[in-house]
Amino acid sequence: MPAINLPNGQSAILYSRDEVTERTARIISRSYMKAAGSAARLTASGFDESDPSTWVLFAEISDEDRDNLDGYQAALIAGMVKSWSLGELPTADSALDLPKSVFEALAEACATEFNNTPDFSPDPDPKAPIAD
Repeated sequence: MPAINLPNGQSAILYSRDEVTERTARIISRSYMKAAGSAARLTASGFDESDPSTWVLFAEISDEDRDNLDGYQAALIAGMVKSWSLGELPTADSALDLPKSVFEALAEACATEFNNTPDFSPDPDPKAPIAD
């Protein structure tokens, strides 16, 4: 249960990846897949974030694609915040009312925790012979 300090002096406690319910994980994953699909369509149209001459393509995407791209972070915040000092828990809609700096910090922390997959690889035994 990671605790994070927010830029506005507030704080939040997130669900750990192990605490997230399957229902919440599916909502977040579905939002991610929608965003990834919209991003792929944008890239296929020639958009390159590092090339300002292609940025006009972003202005031409559909409202649905724009909603898909924006929705992932809000779904993360709504699904991952266990408690916080800001009152009622956020929904995907109310998360959009957060100050931009708070929203971005919270979305980044939520994404990091949600995507924190455990490492199941075995620890190498330092005494074991190494194959040449």
